[in-house]
Amino acid sequence: MDVDWAGMWQPELAPLEVVVRAAAIYLFVQVLFRLVGRKELGRWGASDVVLLFLITTAARMSIVADDPSLTSAMIGLATIVGLAWAQSWLSSRSRRVADVLEGPVRQLVRDGELQRDVMRRTRISEDELLAHLREKGKDRLDDVRDAFLERSGKITFLLREQR
Repeated sequence: MDVDWAGMWQPELAPLEVVVRAAAIYLFVQVLFRLVGRKELGRWGASDVVLLFLITTAARMSIVADDPSLTSAMIGLATIVGLAWAQSWLSSRSRRVADVLEGPVRQLVRDGELQRDVMRRTRISEDELLAHLREKGKDRLDDVRDAFLERSGKITFLLREQR
């Protein structure tokens, strides 16, 4: 079995085209997931893994087309990793940028009161909030002073002082 050492590195697409394609797909997927919402990404179930697999399969052809070269694959991956790093770097330096790119932190419970309008906008039901609370070893909303939907999609709770 012969290996085409030169052919595996010879790209069929111009490297700049691969960069533009990868950047466009990266930005599209970022916008798509921002529209879906952080809540969906904060819990990784079977359907989430399937969705990510299908997205990567669909995006691969858009990034490198029919180009089987390692060069194009590496350029595409480097572009995506570079954009992810830049997003992280920018978000860590500016709350305003983080709010735009990752979404703001949302307060779901304030001073023990459910913020139903925020919960409706973030598509988190009271039952789901209680399920997250049970994961923390509590089972009553009376125990919660404040709760937040974090940028990561996780829900954090600040509990009341035990009397």
